[in-house]
Amino acid sequence: MAKKTKRRKKVSPEELEKRNHRKDVRAVFRNAGFTKVLSVSDKEFTFNGHTSDFDDVFVYQNVILFLEYTTTKSSKIRDHLKPKKLIYDEILSNSSSFIEFFENKFSKFKETRDQYYDPIQCQIRILYCSKNSVSPKYKEQISTISYFDYPLVKYFKNVAEAVKKSARFEIFSFLGLSNNEVGKDSINSSNGSEDYQGSILPHSYSNFDYGYKVISFYIDPLSLLHRSYVLRRDGWKDQAGVYQRMISKGKINNIRKYLNSKERVFINNIIVTLPSDTKLLNNNGNTLNPNTLTKTEPVTIQIPKRYNVIGLIDGQHRVFSYHEGGLYDEKIGKLREKQNLLVTGIIYPDTIIDQDKTKFEANLFLEINSNQSNAKSDIKQAIGLILKPFSSESIAKALINKLNNNGPLEDNFERHFYDKKKIKTTSIVSYGLKPLIKLGGDDSLYKIWNHPQKHEIKDESDEKLLDEYLEFCTSQVNDFIAAAKDNLSSNKWTRSKEEKNKVLTTTAINGFIICLRQIIENNHKTNFAYYKNKLKHLNSFDFSEYKSSQYGRMGRDIYNQYFANNR
Repeated sequence: MAKKTKRRKKVSPEELEKRNHRKDVRAVFRNAGFTKVLSVSDKEFTFNGHTSDFDDVFVYQNVILFLEYTTTKSSKIRDHLKPKKLIYDEILSNSSSFIEFFENKFSKFKETRDQYYDPIQCQIRILYCSKNSVSPKYKEQISTISYFDYPLVKYFKNVAEAVKKSARFEIFSFLGLSNNEVGKDSINSSNGSEDYQGSILPHSYSNFDYGYKVISFYIDPLSLLHRSYVLRRDGWKDQAGVYQRMISKGKINNIRKYLNSKERVFINNIIVTLPSDTKLLNNNGNTLNPNTLTKTEPVTIQIPKRYNVIGLIDGQHRVFSYHEGGLYDEKIGKLREKQNLLVTGIIYPDTIIDQDKTKFEANLFLEINSNQSNAKSDIKQAIGLILKPFSSESIAKALINKLNNNGPLEDNFERHFYDKKKIKTTSIVSYGLKPLIKLGGDDSLYKIWNHPQKHEIKDESDEKLLDEYLEFCTSQVNDFIAAAKDNLSSNKWTRSKEEKNKVLTTTAINGFIICLRQIIENNHKTNFAYYKNKLKHLNSFDFSEYKSSQYGRMGRDIYNQYFANNR
């Protein structure tokens, strides 16, 4: 008689979500060179009268990460997080005592932790890894820990898969760790600078604004990897200026194949920005005054030894192809320290503020990409938000971000690089929203915006007025889309490819927006109740008849069928 095979127990969707979430987080730290401590996950302990556990522990030299995972719904996170505050505060205020306690409690932790470092020399970070969003209010209330939100997990997972162990420098920066707090530098207390030989252009040769200094020099890839940052979209930096594309693992691997076979350094230059405390010394070792130069001069460049101080504007893949770990690393590891990359650097003036840095880098990035090959529309739109926030395209881009945060279209547009099944926004911004919000014309929301100072928005100086216009536009578009949604069957309100007559497409959304423009142009009412009444038979409309960019025809057909003949 054949032996019966034991059926595997079916994993619930909830359990699968938990497993996948943990798997993603673990992949980040594993690829970045951290070591997972075995036999401590979910093990209860009592420290100074407080009982708890951690889901995972990772270590790298003197850096110790204690991780808490949760897939709790956003509305319930407060109940999950608040009771942990006491133990978190106790650990972080007695970190060296906790390390000693944890080593006595768990032998595997002691075996795994690098004993070269005394507990007092260790850096503890507690990471709260929530699959769902955590309210900023709760983050403010418990501010001593790091929130490793799901979009950040996906971002760092992508980066760490592409550049392996070299991702750790950006992770350190995210965790608020400085160069003199990590590894042997924490013992040597070395947070100075390193010297590189190069040349400086006089102002008359560069024509950059006063205070900016243009230099050229050679630097080894390892030093660049330690110090560089990229303003990548979906990154973790708290700035509006995140516009560069995610790093491509395929592109990195192709360059590493070249390095492995040719062993040749790249001769085209890397473009970077450098911090204002970069020092320039002449041949006598004295500080050089660039304003006195009449010709290109040799110079010693002292770059601060800190994480995230060199902004990579052009050449991120060439730099990160030298990453530590992964494909061909035995050979590339040698090139990482031996070879030198040619760098053109712009040193910021002392008085520059972060907002102006972001604008400068965005403009420089756009200039380089426009001259070499046209930047993609979504990148141009993201940069436009930084450089020209009052332009129609930038207002439209800001508007679609607001529509994605609240209302009937909430969370249906792409936010992050991993949102593969959501609606792309570039065409909706360019062909739908941009004409709708333009600052003039008979078919624009500007026409019906009853603000006494609305004409002042054209002066492009009052950001508060711009915000008020954006709020008005958001409410108007949401009213129309909500009225359409209320008149449609639930099976049509989907992005699923299986539904042929679906509404959540670029074509349908642009069609609705064009219809709204015609409503405004023909002086109809503009409120939710009016729209809902007029669109009461919308469910019989055949959306599947309109292909790709036929949203103009769709918008006119919706208007003519439901609005044109009566008001």
